[in-house]
Amino acid sequence: MSGPSRRSVLSALAVAAVAPLTACPGDPSPGPSSSPSAAPSSSPSPSQLPFGLVTPSTVESVIFDGAFGTGYVEFAADIMKASYPGVRVRVTAVEDVRAAVEPRLADGATPPDLVDNSGAALLPVATLADRFVELDDVVESPSLEGEVLRETLYHDVLAAGTFNGRLLAINYALSVYGLWHSASEFAAQGWELPQTWDAILALGDAARRLGRSLFVWGDEAADYYQELAIASAVKEGGDEVRVALDNLAEDAWAHPAVKGVLEQLETCVREGFVLRGGDYLTAQAAWVREGAGLLYPAGAWIASEMSEVAPADFAMTVAPVPTLTAAPTLPISAVHASPTEQFLVPRDGRNVAGAKELLRTMLSRETAAHFSRTHLVPTIVRESVPADLESTALTSQARLLADAGEHVFSWRFVTHYGLGPETNAAWAEFLGGTLSAQGLAEQLQAISDRVRNDPDVERYTVE
Repeated sequence: MSGPSRRSVLSALAVAAVAPLTACPGDPSPGPSSSPSAAPSSSPSPSQLPFGLVTPSTVESVIFDGAFGTGYVEFAADIMKASYPGVRVRVTAVEDVRAAVEPRLADGATPPDLVDNSGAALLPVATLADRFVELDDVVESPSLEGEVLRETLYHDVLAAGTFNGRLLAINYALSVYGLWHSASEFAAQGWELPQTWDAILALGDAARRLGRSLFVWGDEAADYYQELAIASAVKEGGDEVRVALDNLAEDAWAHPAVKGVLEQLETCVREGFVLRGGDYLTAQAAWVREGAGLLYPAGAWIASEMSEVAPADFAMTVAPVPTLTAAPTLPISAVHASPTEQFLVPRDGRNVAGAKELLRTMLSRETAAHFSRTHLVPTIVRESVPADLESTALTSQARLLADAGEHVFSWRFVTHYGLGPETNAAWAEFLGGTLSAQGLAEQLQAISDRVRNDPDVERYTVE
């Protein structure tokens, strides 16, 4: 796809996730520098207020209260308030972003100024595109460190927020996806990380002999297994699988690689290797704290969500997803990674300038470093991961990106078109054993077909 797929730049993160990140080759030289710790004066110059922020004023933000909580936005808000006396920032935590925000986007309503479009219930940005402002002026503004903000970001990470050529969102966190597990337990048991689905099934047998499951799934996060399936199928069948799914192509879900992976997952369900763990946080806790399962497919946020639950010696680590054969089209080391935590500025908010200023502050290296230190996940901001940070979660993400090299890929049709609730429901049926692999593929294809044939949906195309 256009955007963060297969980007060699992401592999550069691997070299630097445990050391200061370096600039991408070919990046323009930064502009006049300023001390990262220097706060703007009490009477900011026009260059320090590129969006026309008015003081005093209030900025209202609605933030998804999930893996990353709201602390990183509050951290940026504190910097902003100290820099611009008279500015207030209200941070509201919500668990259902769509329910909280979509009614406020209607004609005549007043939306919040900044929205973190994340979680299971996403706003369908593609169909609401005219409700949000373009953010080109944010990335072309000076960063708090004095550089052009765009030049401080990893290459092409902005593509995930681009809709029909318009930059409507900036995704903040850089997430690596894979199979999360306890490295210490795998070492103690002498288990090797499975590279093929045959090896996955063998590990499932080993788990069963211990009275445990191979996988655990949570009700609101059943479609984490969709990510696993797509990533595995893309590695097996190559870019044609990713392109077909992302373009909502006819019969995309019938591709032999997709069909094969779904059948392997169906075998896991049929063999009793997959345990329903209740709501998603309870399921994750059962995996980490109780050892109910060996593997959990997820993005990098899982390390943060379980940081206070995992035993001290758990050594949370991520590994690449398996392939059907030992000779897939993409290398076995290929990995899915993409920017997440999508930030939007509604057009009709009371303080659009304040929202943009808060977003600019969040994209400072100081705030980005705070985020990585707190959540063990890098952001899209280069040179922002603390050099002294020790974390198996972060270093394993770095290793996967290094091993993948050019073969880092992504897709965005699920989030772009707001399909999460529908696909999650289908996957819950499948993982619960009431829907076959064939039935699942048919349901998912029907969802893609409906969106593809809807003339009111603004679609994107990848090659």
